[in-house]
Amino acid sequence: TNQMESSAIQVCICGGGNGAHFSAAVIGSNPLYRVNVFTRQPQKWQKQIIGLTKDSIWEKRGDIIGNLNLVSDKPQEVSKGTKIFIICGPANIHQILLEQIAPYVEKGSFVGTLFGQGGFDWMASYVFGNRISTDNLTIWGLQTIPAICKFKDYGQSVRIIGPKKILYSVSTPIHQQEVIRKTAESLFGIITLPIPNFLCLTLYPSNQIIHPGRMYGIFQDWDGKKSFEPNQVPFLYEDMDDISADMLQKLDDEIQMIKNAIQQKNSFTDLSSVLPLKERIIFQYGEQIANKSNLKEVFRTNQGYKTARVPVRQVENGKVIPEINSRLFFEDIPYGLCILKDLAELLNLSTPAIDLMIEWHQKLSLIHI
Repeated sequence: TNQMESSAIQVCICGGGNGAHFSAAVIGSNPLYRVNVFTRQPQKWQKQIIGLTKDSIWEKRGDIIGNLNLVSDKPQEVSKGTKIFIICGPANIHQILLEQIAPYVEKGSFVGTLFGQGGFDWMASYVFGNRISTDNLTIWGLQTIPAICKFKDYGQSVRIIGPKKILYSVSTPIHQQEVIRKTAESLFGIITLPIPNFLCLTLYPSNQIIHPGRMYGIFQDWDGKKSFEPNQVPFLYEDMDDISADMLQKLDDEIQMIKNAIQQKNSFTDLSSVLPLKERIIFQYGEQIANKSNLKEVFRTNQGYKTARVPVRQVENGKVIPEINSRLFFEDIPYGLCILKDLAELLNLSTPAIDLMIEWHQKLSLIHI
């Protein structure tokens, strides 16, 4: 095994959230890879991460045990000898993580992210500049995280809830597309297909419209003060209602409008992978969805969406209020809807649904900042 270990490709997982736990378990279980983790809390991580697969479509695989090589909060330590960097965590920390590792990224490295929405390619280009060409770096991203997951015991175990059946990868420069596709497929053990450009990820109908539309559907009349019994707060997806589904549809229609306008201006920009929301979820989750008849039912009956909860904060007498300081606010608005709004303005398009969501979330955030 020493020979194998020395020939293993070194991967550095950057960040300590749910996606980092999932990646550590899955990639760490593959002898082809040696896994380092770059996190602010290295002392909390064990040498092994357990991926718990019960009640997921991976259940028959049993639990997945990932072995870790080095966990550290020092970027120079985890970067030395690393070929593949995976930036995890919400989009608002992507640039910070890139800036921390940048001085230590070696020539020929692959620098990527589990979730390429929010302008990851623009951030990487800003941080690395012409080093992308001079140091032969490949910037890559996935269209969505490989699985819905939630760490159980921090630094020790992660619940793998909804693995995707297909992943989509993108790379710049474009000639690295096939290398990145094969690498992603090998890292996560999920069939991976290429998509042509990062703009497909920026426009993708995922968290950036799902979370705001759903939060609005549940809390549109909330005054910023009223608290709720925990059992009054519906599940994020399996309790999807008509108001939320209607708002999601409006937001999705505006993404399609932006997409079509870009393609009319630049017919060579391939955005065909930006499917409408309902089609996209059915295509991605397939048989995990029991009722595909309409958008509301697609959410309510998707096994991969089960048990996902609305982020709430405890207040007095065991009651709760929506957690404004969650990535549903600090990621999906500034790194999602605001980018869509900018694109729409460049194209002279009006986007009433996107505008309403930005204003509503902003107003609540200001109450609580």
